[in-house]
Amino acid sequence: MDDSEDLRRDGAPAPAAPRRRKGNAQLRALARDHVEAAITALVAVMSDPKASPAARVSAAGALLSWGYGKWAQAASGDKGRAPPERVVRLAWGDGTF
Repeated sequence: MDDSEDLRRDGAPAPAAPRRRKGNAQLRALARDHVEAAITALVAVMSDPKASPAARVSAAGALLSWGYGKWAQAASGDKGRAPPERVVRLAWGDGTF
């Protein structure tokens, strides 16, 4: 491998590949062991009428992010097109706030 393979077309150095810390694997394994409890806690907060509205919305958002993934931001080179729209209706209890 020659030095030219470490440079981008414009001559700038190529970015280094991201590195994962050794502790991340242990943390991910620990988190996976507690998925059911975490989801149960989020559902409990979202469903609790005594919880603050901010806590309920935060719990609902976390559940949606886990279930459907986080929204990707439009790329700057997307020629001005808006990202696709997804409408999600949240209701709990009798549907009133």
